[in-house]
Amino acid sequence: MITCTRSLRVVPGQPAQLILDEGQVEDPFKDRRHGLAPGEVPVMTLTEPAMPLTTIEVPAHADKKFYEGIMELLSVSTGMVVFRFLGQQVWDKDYYMMAQEIFSELCEIVDSRPTYIVNVAKGDVRSLPVAFAALSDVSLAEPDATFGFPEVRVGGMPACVTVAMRKRISDDYIRKMITDGLPIDAREAQRVGLVDFVGDVETELSRIIFRNCKPKVTNVMYRPDCEKAWGAQ
Repeated sequence: MITCTRSLRVVPGQPAQLILDEGQVEDPFKDRRHGLAPGEVPVMTLTEPAMPLTTIEVPAHADKKFYEGIMELLSVSTGMVVFRFLGQQVWDKDYYMMAQEIFSELCEIVDSRPTYIVNVAKGDVRSLPVAFAALSDVSLAEPDATFGFPEVRVGGMPACVTVAMRKRISDDYIRKMITDGLPIDAREAQRVGLVDFVGDVETELSRIIFRNCKPKVTNVMYRPDCEKAWGAQ
């Protein structure tokens, strides 16, 4: 989006954000120089849209139809995607096998899309949702968050999650987690690379959104006007 032309005082030694050369384009300000004081030039402001933001909240026991909707949403999403997993899973063998296949597809989609993934971990993160802490570009965790795979004690094996975790954690540590089934706290997860930030996740998330999801504004000037203004000063 380009707003209406306005004037901007040019300070010598401080270059404008974008200056168009005389031979690049036709003079875009030919009828817009009336009333400018010495040292001022006409300016166009180019505003580029911000990175889109999508927040996905996943309940602990979502059905297959719900996950299919998430996969369809992820397959067309761009920009930043924030994942929040809600609640705690209860062991169910049939549900676990179904969820394994779904999470395998989710991991493939996340890995193939041009998205910036932020995962927010709160409380006890168990089993398959650990995959998104591993796949995320930024992994946030509250100080009381824990991560683990208790299902290995009753015969479960988080195969797809362990593959995803190799992006952040060494094979030896993954082997340790799926062998003893003991949870690790947020600080230990940060030490081994599963988590990037431990603290007030909402404040940190706000900072990340502010830094990455605000519009980019560029002032466009014409070089002959800039040279004339610099000479006048």
